[in-house]
Amino acid sequence: MRGDRSPPRRSRQGAFYTAFPEGAGQERLGDPVVVVRLDPAELDLPGDRKSWAPAGIVAYSKICTHAGCAVALYRKPTFPAAESRPALVCPCHYSTFDPATGGTVLFGPAGRPLPQLPLEIDHEGNLRAAGSFSGRVGPAWWGVRE
Repeated sequence: MRGDRSPPRRSRQGAFYTAFPEGAGQERLGDPVVVVRLDPAELDLPGDRKSWAPAGIVAYSKICTHAGCAVALYRKPTFPAAESRPALVCPCHYSTFDPATGGTVLFGPAGRPLPQLPLEIDHEGNLRAAGSFSGRVGPAWWGVRE
């Protein structure tokens, strides 16, 4: 991920960032990711993704799996009875995703989780992608003609 858009080494829990692949242009719709730092004790990622969140930092495609809009909001619970967990939200149709459980859908019309990007911290302390997304980026209908 590009250095000027990656989270600071001492990012605080609950911070929400947009990042782009290192060296990539910002015009490709499927490139951006959202990066959030959560309490590692609250992570409940799928078994094969337990190592994808170093220091509680998770990254997901910024492209909503419902209609391809940008996931642009991060909801921090202010009323625990109604909003028990932090969530990523697409403001277009209000699909809401749980970053602690692999981007699973909490609410709204999205039919599948946000694709997660595996992360690692390299020997210099930089946050980097450690592989490809867990699934196809964007809504299912993007691939209709492929």
